Amino acid sequence: MSSRALVLSVFIVWSILCWYRYVCGIKQQCGDRPSQAQQAISFEPEILTKNDSDTYNSGTSATPAEQQPSTSPTPAAVTPEVTTEPDLNKVNVEELADHVRIHFPYNSTRKEEDAAIDTYLTQLARQLVAGGGKVTLTGHTDNVGDSKTNYAFALRRAKNIRDILIAKGVAKSQIICKSYGETKPLATNDNPQGRYKNRRVEVRVSK
Repeated sequence: MSSRALVLSVFIVWSILCWYRYVCGIKQQCGDRPSQAQQAISFEPEILTKNDSDTYNSGTSATPAEQQPSTSPTPAAVTPEVTTEPDLNKVNVEELADHVRIHFPYNSTRKEEDAAIDTYLTQLARQLVAGGGKVTLTGHTDNVGDSKTNYAFALRRAKNIRDILIAKGVAKSQIICKSYGETKPLATNDNPQGRYKNRRVEVRVSK
């Protein structure tokens, strides 16, 4: 081989080695190694759509939070409490847990049977006739007038209730009448409503 051919062969080998070193060693693009461009993470672009409320979404079907129906409970309607004051010109029966109060208009004893108390006294008479026992009738007044007159007036109210019960079949021996006059008021005597509450006969049944 001539020297010229030898020099050319060496140059070609040297060029190949340099190219291989540059490509594989420096650029690292030899063999099956993926390029940096291939290793890059690809993102699919989101398609933004604009809805009627000027908010954006990514095309999904999820309902925006602000469009979800409210789950908060509806406040219940408040019904005002209606209190009915008794008619101060009529007899009123007030039934309590352990006794009954019969309230009277001013200066009234109502010996005759009153429609407001007749139903209650009829039931009470049937109970006493059927089951025995005793009933205590205690009269009270307001503070209008002197105390002696009020004591007698309260006792007369109690006795008038007694007479109605006797007429309905209750034995006189089953009935006890008492009076406290104006000494045990339930309410103030400074207004008509308070005085009405104080004019009463309390009915208590015992064995």
